[in-house]
Amino acid sequence: MIKLSFIAALISGTAVFAIGADDLTSAFKEGKLEGNIRSQYFVTEWKSDDLPTAKGFALGGSLIYQTDPLSGLSLGIGLYTTQNPGDWTDEEDGNTATTSKDLFSRDSYRDPLTGAKISDPYGEGYAVLAQSYLLYKTAQTQAKTGRILTDKTNPWITPNDTKMIPVAIEGVQIISNDIANTTLSFCYADKIKERGMTYFGNMADTLDTPSKISSYYSTHYGKTVGINGDAPGVAIFGVTNKSINSLRFDAWGMNWKNLASQARFEVGYAIEAGDSIIGLGGLYLKQFDNGAGEIIQPQKNNNDSDNSIDTDLYALRVSVDHGPARLMAAMSNTGNEGDLLAPWRGFHTQGYTRSMTQTDWNADTKARKIQLDYNFDAYIYSLSAFLSYSAYNRNEQKIPYQNMTDRGLQNGDTDQWNMDILYKLSGQYKGCELKLRLMDQNNEATVLHPHESSNQETRFEISYKF
Repeated sequence: MIKLSFIAALISGTAVFAIGADDLTSAFKEGKLEGNIRSQYFVTEWKSDDLPTAKGFALGGSLIYQTDPLSGLSLGIGLYTTQNPGDWTDEEDGNTATTSKDLFSRDSYRDPLTGAKISDPYGEGYAVLAQSYLLYKTAQTQAKTGRILTDKTNPWITPNDTKMIPVAIEGVQIISNDIANTTLSFCYADKIKERGMTYFGNMADTLDTPSKISSYYSTHYGKTVGINGDAPGVAIFGVTNKSINSLRFDAWGMNWKNLASQARFEVGYAIEAGDSIIGLGGLYLKQFDNGAGEIIQPQKNNNDSDNSIDTDLYALRVSVDHGPARLMAAMSNTGNEGDLLAPWRGFHTQGYTRSMTQTDWNADTKARKIQLDYNFDAYIYSLSAFLSYSAYNRNEQKIPYQNMTDRGLQNGDTDQWNMDILYKLSGQYKGCELKLRLMDQNNEATVLHPHESSNQETRFEISYKF
């Protein structure tokens, strides 16, 4: 018989808790404070002579406090800020910015008289209370509600904390390990705060939401003022099982009421081969139209064959780990029927063919990627790096439903090189990390968008966690 400690706790009012505080005073006194000071410098150099270089430097960080558990309950808050120190970044530095916009505020509002959209200037700093939650935790299960960061295993909503301030939601998240070798996950998101935003908007209020849906509901992105109120919330369910040695199976489902649902299945298997480990992975994702197609009208607006957004994607990968090195090769293919929705910074091909700034789940996209990771501990302790090459073959006639970073350029095929270098300091500087990210991409112009959009990008981050 399986003992479900969380369910039993809800019924009987008792549960097995980790050792915690004895009273409310000690719960606050013995709470845990975590801090992070970080700075980031971005440079995007466009290969077109008509586009000036975009750049930005930001300095900020976060303070996160959580009380010690009292009868399994804890309170937590997380305050984040990003600033433009000394006004080193000028507003004009962002005239051609894409990825670096999230370093600063992207807040916008509509003029009450004209209805025109007004946005904060590039380089505007801000602060936000991104986390404010109640946590209930037993030995094997935890439930969190309020303003929260989703768990990293969530395929659709991720903190995507590669800039200064992560993505957060208002909702609830439950993760249970009561069943042996199995993790059950549930998340319901009612509102979302993007990177670069101080507010929590409804679930269509994101840059990566299809523009027709952004305009249909009341959002900051709609080209017109939406007349249909707030978009519905999003429910996500997941199960991960590791009962069979060296085999992992994931099954997830997402439902965005009255718009779309998606089902995701993934399998990973590891094989020992002498001193090496061979990894095999496969992913299948199916999207079901529950009303979004009627709003987007992809046959008319995006050159799809009909107005349904029913579509699918599959991806495969093979990897070889040998000592400090790992070599991975992957491919993915998105169906011709339509784009896969991905409004909340969950990247469908993450771990397969997805690379920095790239979207490869638009209709009729075929992607390939090869990546080499290497740990240099034998030479320089805590130094690691990877080098990757990706190729994206796109249908030039398809117009994407949404921006999704560089996909908003509507370019054709892309070839991209990426290199990341990470160095974690030790000793008296423990907690400090240096990260350098380099990217070079060549985008083909198309008849629909005959402009040069190829670019090179450099990102440098210093982070100190305490």
